[in-house]
Order: sequence, then C-alpha cells, then structure tokens
Amino acid sequence: MLVSATLTMFAIPLLAGIGARITRRPRRLENEDEVEQAPELTPPESTVLIVGFGRVGQLVAEMLKAHDQSYIAIDSNSRAVTAARRKGEPVYYGDAANPEMLKLCGVDGIRALVITMDAPGKVDEVVGVIRTLREDLIIIARARDDRHAERLYALGVTDAVPETIEASLQLAENTLVDLGVPMGLVLASVHERRDAFRKSFQAAMPEARRRPARALRARAPE
Repeated sequence: MLVSATLTMFAIPLLAGIGARITRRPRRLENEDEVEQAPELTPPESTVLIVGFGRVGQLVAEMLKAHDQSYIAIDSNSRAVTAARRKGEPVYYGDAANPEMLKLCGVDGIRALVITMDAPGKVDEVVGVIRTLREDLIIIARARDDRHAERLYALGVTDAVPETIEASLQLAENTLVDLGVPMGLVLASVHERRDAFRKSFQAAMPEARRRPARALRARAPE
C-alpha cells in the first residue's frame, strides 16, 4: 500500500501534464488549420479599415460597399476570418493592437478606421496604438456606454458611438412615430438629443482635437 501510494503521488503530476497536452493539441491544430486557409496578407489599397468583423463590422462593411467605399477588415477570431474569406470578403486574421499588423493592412494610407469590437478595454488599446501611428486619422469607435464614450474621446477618437444611447434613441424614435408624431419632428428631436450627448462626451477630448458640432439634417416637419 505504501509503495502504491508513493508511485501514485509521483505519477499524478506527470499524467496531468500529459493530459493537458492532449487536450490542448487538437484545439491548437484546428485554429492553425483555419488560419492557414487564408492567403498571405496582401491587402489592397482601401479607404476604411474595420477592426472586428462580427455582426456590427459586417453591417458597416455592407453600408460602405453600398456607397462604393473600399475597405479591409481585421479580426482575431480565426473562424470568423475563414468564413468571411470564403465569401470573398477582404478580412485578415490578426491583432489590431499590433502596430506591425496595422502597417501591413495599410494604416498609413487609409482615410478612416472603424472599431466595432464589444470589449471596451481592447477598443481603448487599439485607439492608443493607432494614435501613435496616425495623428490625423479619422477614428470611429464603438463604445459600451456614456462613460466609455468619454474615455474614448479623451484617448483621441473622432467619434464614439455608445450602444446604450443609440439603442435608447432608436427605441424613442420608433415609439414616437408609431404614436403618430410627425416623422420630421421626431428626427429633429433625435438629432438634437444626439448632438447634445456628443457635446457632453467631447468635453473630455483634448482641446486641439475638438471640432464644431454637426448641423442638424432633419427633414421638414410633416
């Protein structure tokens, strides 16, 4: 019994290490196979770089294509990259917080960068790296809420779009229209409220980066 117990005590760490290697190996190989399906990184010249190609990034890409604006995208999810490339989308696997990856994707020549990731910390990191490479670049970033939006403006984004506020404005717009309020009045009030939020967020932006508020583009009241 003593010999058996002694052998077991010595064997447990060894067996645990072997087991960990066995469980990790298939997952690692699977991801490597997926990444290998993507061609070498040779992105074309593009107008916009999209960081994150989930549902939000894909919708942004569709809108850009509808208005004849070229783009490429980066995503750290190998499955998402493989699926997008099978559809012919110019999506590449990599970390957007890596300066070398951004340079390979042509960050020196793009006109705008759109960050669609839903991880606030990662969004902040990407903005910080981008600003070290391009001071003049237009950066539109997805924000979790108003506090996150203020933080992004302080980091130097051109525009931050808070999920909670945009969802609230859309709900209010639909509700008012369904109640019979004229569409023109509803759109004017929504634009006015959105600009008010933007001004409050931009108060955190460095003075040198601030710009005039956008003019309202509401339709005439019906």
